[in-house]
Order: sequence, then C-alpha cells, then structure tokens
Amino acid sequence: MTGEHDPLTFAGNPVEYFNGSRLAMHTLPRGELERLQLEAARLRFAALRDRVPVLTTMAEEQGITELRGLDDAAPLLFPHTVYKSYPASLLTDNRFDRLTRWLARLTTVDLSEVDARGLGSIDAWLDLVDERTPLRLAHSSGTTGTMSFLPHTAVQYDRLYEMVRLDVTPDADVDVVWPSFRTGRSGIARHATAMGQQLGGSPDRFHTLHDGHLSADVMHLAGRLRAAAARGELDRVRVPANLAERRAEFEDALDATGRGMGEFVQRLADTLGGRRIASLSTWDVFHGMAEAGSGRGLRGVFAPDSVLLPGGGSKAGALPEDWDRGVMAFAGVDRLAYVYAMVEVIALNMLCQDNAYHVEPWLVLYLLDPDTGRVLPRRGTVTGRAAFLDLSADLFWGGFVSGDRVTATWEPCPCGRTTPRLHHGTVGRFGGAGGDDKITCAATASALTETLEFLNGALV
Repeated sequence: MTGEHDPLTFAGNPVEYFNGSRLAMHTLPRGELERLQLEAARLRFAALRDRVPVLTTMAEEQGITELRGLDDAAPLLFPHTVYKSYPASLLTDNRFDRLTRWLARLTTVDLSEVDARGLGSIDAWLDLVDERTPLRLAHSSGTTGTMSFLPHTAVQYDRLYEMVRLDVTPDADVDVVWPSFRTGRSGIARHATAMGQQLGGSPDRFHTLHDGHLSADVMHLAGRLRAAAARGELDRVRVPANLAERRAEFEDALDATGRGMGEFVQRLADTLGGRRIASLSTWDVFHGMAEAGSGRGLRGVFAPDSVLLPGGGSKAGALPEDWDRGVMAFAGVDRLAYVYAMVEVIALNMLCQDNAYHVEPWLVLYLLDPDTGRVLPRRGTVTGRAAFLDLSADLFWGGFVSGDRVTATWEPCPCGRTTPRLHHGTVGRFGGAGGDDKITCAATASALTETLEFLNGALV
C-alpha cells in the first residue's frame, strides 16, 4: 500500500493505493478491508448526502445522517427503477431539456448550462453530455420500453482498465479484440474506449466487428417494439422521422453484426494469427465467434497466453453445455478469464482457480433477504440478492440493489484471497425482478433486425 493512509485513494484509485499490486488488493485482512470500506463510505456519504437530491430524499426518509457501520448504508442502496424514473414521453417527444433536469437529481455535476433544447435523438443527447460534462452515461438496452441511464464518469472507466491491465498485460500493450461496435453508450459498449486505450495503446491495435457506433435510438426503439408487441399495441408505436431516415446506417450495422461474424473472425485470423490478444464480451458473443470460426476451419487462432474475458452469463438453454470448450479451441487458449460484472457498478470481478468471483475491494458487497430486503449476515456462506456500494463513485451515489441471486462466502478462499467471493455457477436472476433491463452485446443484432423490419413495414 501507499505510505499515506487515504481511504478515498483506496476507493477511487486502487492501483495507486496498492502500488500496482493485485495481490495486495485481494489479501487484506478482512477487518482492515472493512475498516477502509467504512471510512470511504462515510466520506462518500458525507460529500454526497446534501448534493445528490435522490440520495438526500432517501436519507431524510430513513433518518440517516451518518454511517456508523457498513450495514447502515443498506437502506440507501438504489433500486434499478431510480435510473429510469423519468416520464417515458421525454424520449419519444425529444424533451431532452427535461431529461437533463431529471439527470441532475442523480449527480453533483452542474447541468444547468447543458442546453439540450431542440435535440432530435437520444444519440445527440448522449453526445452533448459527453462533450460538456465529465459524465459518461451508460444506458440499458431498454427491453421494457424505457431506458435506464447511469451516470458514471470517464475517470472511473479509465481507472478500471488501468487495473485490468495489471491482470492482462502489465508490461506491454496488447491487441484488443472487441466483437461489437467501436463506440457506443450501452453498459458494455462504454468499456470499449477505455479498454482500447488502456490495453491497446493505439487505435490500430483495437480490432472491432463494426467500426461504427451502436445507436441508443435503435436500442430504445427495439425495446418499445417488444413492449408494444407484448401488449398487442404495435400499431400505436410512433417512430421519429429522423430515425427512419437513418435506415441505411442501421442496415450496414446489421450486416456487420448479424451476417458479418464469419468475415470478422477470418480477418482476425489473417491479421492477428498467433498474436496475443485480449477480448471482453458476453458468453453468447464468444460462442458466436467460435461457431463462425469453426465454419471456416479456424482453430488455435491466437497466442496461447491470450486473455478472453466472458461475462454476462447465459439464459437457460441458450448455449450448449460445452460452449466454453469450443471458444477455447477456436482461440487457442486453455482457460477463459470469466468475470462477474454489471453496468451499475464499475468493476470486473474475476474468477479465481477455485471457481469463485472475488469482489473487488472498492465494492462493498451486501446479501439481502429477497423477501424482506434485510441485510444477511457477513459470515459463512450465504445466498441472497446481491447489492453493492461502489466506492469509486464520487459524482453520484454508488449504491445499487441488483436482480441477481448469488451465493457468497465471506471467509478466505483456498486460492489465498481474502475478499468476499461469489460462487461461479450459482449466479442467476430472481423471477419477477420487476423488468430489469439487462445490458448485453447479444441484444444488438436482434434489436437492429426488429427495428429495420418495423421501419420497412414488415413487422407483423
């Protein structure tokens, strides 16, 4: 650790605090870790309580003025609905001025000078927020018809990948394979820029399936279509004229994401064959790459010390049981570096050799009783609803209740790490979780397809 005890450096810049040692991050005695977490949580709460209006309201309702223990923050963990609590008409009517005022309730960033009047698309609004503020909003895929917007920052993403670099390529840059759009603002797409910069070092070492941008407007329209179809109201969906005018752009994107995977993996084999790469995506996207490669007779494409980071899991029955072996055979690696991650917190919690995801030290893990919301004991092995306080968040409150059902162990792991761990294979979703918007790359091709079919008048 650094010579100076500074809980905010621990929370916001762990690479500096731990002198670049991943081992040190995960081998603190439990009492010391929880003491650091509590000190950082107290400072974050004190700084944000009266400056983030939604947090102010929750704290006043709960009568919480300070945090005496980590569990005191549990009543202040936001449900996912907080991040989509605006009227849905603000998106369909292009009222981005009002959406900006809504966003101001979630962050300390002064948005009063961000003039969003007259904007005609979600993409344009996200462009404006990127340009005028330190925020990097991460949006959901909008599967319920209403998008969530989470106010992360550029600094958070950069520091995450400074840390990931310690696991992947501490001594040299590496070619980064990103099997999706080069840019975007969805939960996983926000990782693309930071990963390319921090691990690849230059644009020519960032290899993407599509060189364009993943449109938030497409994802929103696709979500609206699904929601309307479920209600039998497709004929009532109104599409903005400017979105219809972008049909050619969406056709090109679908060609790359839906039909272009075979060409992509062939290009990777031709240009990166035998070279060390790093790649992050969902289980099903990696499976799709391997299937496309198998169809072209491609095996052992990359160097054996390449790092593939699958996250997101798989819906029941969506993938064959041996999908991972197919991916390893295609890539030429003998293991996959699984991660447990979600858009609401900035972390890639990595799987150890004893088959457990170790929670990064700047995340305070809570296990909640799924029926009562009560905090479950921090001892032994416990199953419950996962919730987190992300201490890296300094311009917004990082508390979040997920829809994930997990089994966690609080005691030290046989691998030597002392951080709490989640058991691989036990992570699932609670039924009836209230329409959570899970964010995945896999939704991209289907969203584009549905949007184009609707724009072309072919959706029935």
